[in-house]
Amino acid sequence: GFIVKGRSGNYSTAEDVLICTAWKKISQDASVGSDQTMSTYWKRIKEYFDERNTSGIFRSSDSLRQRWST
Repeated sequence: GFIVKGRSGNYSTAEDVLICTAWKKISQDASVGSDQTMSTYWKRIKEYFDERNTSGIFRSSDSLRQRWST
C-alpha cells in the first residue's frame, strides 16, 4: 500500500527514471496517438507509474506532471 501523510518526500532517482519511462511509453503509443486529452494522457502515465512504483510513496498525477515539468 501507499503511505499518505501530508507532502510526500523528494523523488528518488528510480522514480525519476520511472516517470521518464512512463512518459516515453505512453507518448509513443501508436494505438492512441495524439487523440487524447491532457488529462487522459497524464492519467495513463500515472497508471503506468503506479503499476511499477516500488517506493511505497503515493504520487498524484499533479505531482508527476509537476515533476516532469522540472
